[in-house]
Amino acid sequence: MRWLSFGILAYMILAVHLALTGYINWGKASPNLVLPVVVFVCINASRQHALAGIFALGLFQDLLSQEPMGMHAFAYGLAGLVVLGMQPSVKRDHPLTHMFVTFAAGLVVAAATLFNDWAYPRLHHLESSGPSVVETVCGVLYTALLSPLVLFPLVRLKRVFGFRPLRAARA
Repeated sequence: MRWLSFGILAYMILAVHLALTGYINWGKASPNLVLPVVVFVCINASRQHALAGIFALGLFQDLLSQEPMGMHAFAYGLAGLVVLGMQPSVKRDHPLTHMFVTFAAGLVVAAATLFNDWAYPRLHHLESSGPSVVETVCGVLYTALLSPLVLFPLVRLKRVFGFRPLRAARA
C-alpha cells in the first residue's frame, strides 16, 4: 500500500466527514463517512497494512471528535478484523458487497460505541446522554446505503493506492 496516497485519502475523507456532519443527517441518524473507507482498505490491502491504516485513520478521527481518545481506533480495529475475515470470500468491486460489508462493520463499530456510551458514565459517575440504540442502528443502515457512493470513486482509483493482488498478498 502506498502510504502517501492513503494519507491524502484519510485527510480528505476526514475533512468531508467533518464538513458534512449535521448537514446530511436523516432525522437523528448520522452517517459515518469514514467507515466505507475502512471497508475499502480492509477488502483490498494486505492484513498488516490494512490494520495499521485503519488504526491510524481511527486515531486521526479521534483527534477530531469528542469521543475518548482511541475509541474510533479500537472500534475500527475490531471492524477491520471482521472484514479481513470476509476478504477471501467477497467480490471486492461489487456495490452490494460494499453495502453488506459496511453494514456488518458498522454493527461492530456501533456495538463498541454503544458499550462505551453505556459504561463510561457509570464508571465516572456521570449522566448518560449518548444516542439510543435505534438511532445508532439507523445511522449504520444510512452509512451502508451511502457506501457505494463513497466507494465508487475509490474503486476506480484503486491503482493509486498500490494494493497487491489477493494471491500475492497471501504468498
